[in-house]
Amino acid sequence: MEIPVKKNKEYIVDILDNGFEGEGVAKIEGYTIFVQNAIKGEKVKILILKVLTSHAFAKVLEIIEESEFRKKPDCLSYKRCGGCNLRHMEYKKTLEIKKEAVQNLINKNLKRKIEVNEVVGMEEPYFYRNKAIYPVGLDKNKKAIVRNFCK
Repeated sequence: MEIPVKKNKEYIVDILDNGFEGEGVAKIEGYTIFVQNAIKGEKVKILILKVLTSHAFAKVLEIIEESEFRKKPDCLSYKRCGGCNLRHMEYKKTLEIKKEAVQNLINKNLKRKIEVNEVVGMEEPYFYRNKAIYPVGLDKNKKAIVRNFCK
């Protein structure tokens, strides 16, 4: 099968699903593309960043048709820090995506399928992290510093 996309090329795609980490999933001629910050149901213009034999990775250049679940991120550093990769989506929708991911993993190889319960969300889902990334660098005096981009 010839790969239907090329690195650094732009395409317009429909986001058919959300992947395990919330990324959008699109297909071009049956070839899977994982699109960061895209939501199921959107039509987006993408830029292909990396091409592998079985799938590719892309980023959104423009949202042509926006999902009803998209929201403006409430953190200025959200795209850089890496601690909360679903801030562009309504919280309730993120819980649905997480439930579906668990459901798919559990039933992947089972003969007798089981139903996963609803995800129990938080009353206040902000200021909590299960992942934190802090870039380390040098200041002008060559002293090591940790750069915290989060508010």
